[in-house]
Amino acid sequence: MKRTGKLIGRLGAAALYCLVSSRAFAGIADSPLPVLDPGKKTHHVYSVAGLISQGGLGTFFSCTSTDTATMRVGVEVFYAPGGAAGNDPVATSLSIAPGASVIFGTQTAVGIVVYSDLAAGALSQGSARILSTSTKLICTAYIADRLNSPPAAGWQLNVIKKKAQKGD
Repeated sequence: MKRTGKLIGRLGAAALYCLVSSRAFAGIADSPLPVLDPGKKTHHVYSVAGLISQGGLGTFFSCTSTDTATMRVGVEVFYAPGGAAGNDPVATSLSIAPGASVIFGTQTAVGIVVYSDLAAGALSQGSARILSTSTKLICTAYIADRLNSPPAAGWQLNVIKKKAQKGD
């Protein structure tokens, strides 16, 4: 009986250790990349911090293809704190022809043509990663008043290459 109790205690401790030490996927750094287009590699091209989508404000991502072939582009939004995914980047991804531009938005807007509504819901202090089947992509991100045309307020967000930000 004493041996059984010790064995159960050790198994319980081992199970607890596995649960505590196992790595949870969350956020732009360690979540697995989705497959935007079967048979093509998905690249994590850019990261953006400081997303807001509440109180009449929305976050918008304007991307332009600099490739000579059509690419698939998606934006994956993550909530803070914790970094849980806030949308399906495959379902909201778009095919972009060479030289074409599109706008992704956390919500639709009165004065901004949003090609893909990310339907991210309310978020503050969120982050995002811009994904593509090509690295030949340029993007900008900004927060704007989505209820007025023209927007009454707005500001630029830094777009960081992948996961690295260079100092000034």
